[in-house]
Amino acid sequence: KASSNADDSRRVVVIGKIIIDQYGDPATRSSNNSTKITVGGGGPQAAFGAAAALACRDHCFRGGVSSLRYDSSEFPPKQKVTFMGPIGLQNWNQQYTLALDRILLPMLDTPPVLISSNDHITPTIDIWHDADEVQKWRPVHGSFDITGADGLWRNRPSAADILAAIQNESGDIVLHSIVESGSSPPSKGEDSLFLDDAQLMSKVHTLGIEPVVFPDECTLKVSDEDGKSVSRLVAKANVSLMKEDQTNNKLLVITPDKPCFDSAFVKVGSYGNPSTEIIVRNGSNGSFLKQHHIPSATLKTSDNTPVNPTGAGNAYSAAYVACRGTGSSPEEAACLASAVGAVVCEYEHLPEWSWSVLERIAEAAKEVESKLTNPSIIESKTML
Repeated sequence: KASSNADDSRRVVVIGKIIIDQYGDPATRSSNNSTKITVGGGGPQAAFGAAAALACRDHCFRGGVSSLRYDSSEFPPKQKVTFMGPIGLQNWNQQYTLALDRILLPMLDTPPVLISSNDHITPTIDIWHDADEVQKWRPVHGSFDITGADGLWRNRPSAADILAAIQNESGDIVLHSIVESGSSPPSKGEDSLFLDDAQLMSKVHTLGIEPVVFPDECTLKVSDEDGKSVSRLVAKANVSLMKEDQTNNKLLVITPDKPCFDSAFVKVGSYGNPSTEIIVRNGSNGSFLKQHHIPSATLKTSDNTPVNPTGAGNAYSAAYVACRGTGSSPEEAACLASAVGAVVCEYEHLPEWSWSVLERIAEAAKEVESKLTNPSIIESKTML
């Protein structure tokens, strides 16, 4: 569980998408006026995951709750995490900025860095549950065409934007990005252009990539074309990060599910550079690290099922990258990431920034840790 001071001092930069969520069944919304609008998307959820995992690790998980828990501060300490995300100003307003600040300012030591465009809208989705309590969603008003995500997410943030955000950092950084992938994703692959910038990449010690692809609803498989797109993204990241003078750098790839891993890596028979660390999320079944099963934590809900699983995967991914990039072993990072993902599932929206939430994450992380170290608790599984 040990980490060096140099590792601990690294800033974590999280790049993710912002989406406006309109809750309520659109078929009945006009009649019952039940719409609830929140600022969501994988970006804020990832920022929470990074901050919560770091704070929990340093003040709750390692050796119990620290003395900081009992000082005069109302909230846990802000974390050395920067969040960056694009917004389209055609439908963005000050209320959305304030809502995002309410979520993130208590936990981050810098305000969210919003990369704005006057020419685009911020993607908006309707999100609701059907009669069987299955979550449904659909885009609103061309949110994912060229006027929305497809245009807005292209090269936002750029390498120059990221460099400006870290200009006062004297050391190297941890950079985690949710990247649209597949054969024809929104932004057409241009949300990863920052990987081509040598000046930026020279400052990155740990790079986390969370590719976004979706399996076919019928076959539950990711297409070969989409899988190859993920493979190319990982190869590009390897080339950008692993320079001759940067042999100690880390590339962490967190695939959203096993179908993505199978298509991107198993089918092509390549797992990236030998130093590439691939983590496979597997929903409620936990995750896989180095082909070993990482169990999930038990949810503390009335029926042990998620209240809302949306964003748990994004929080897991950023938590893992933040911890690994700042000194955690793969096992410690996986325990904390699993716990963060589980606790996110216990809330309708993101949990509050409080000591009670961090202590709950620590409890869940210790449960996962105990399952890893006690083979009688959980049967060993293999991924392949």
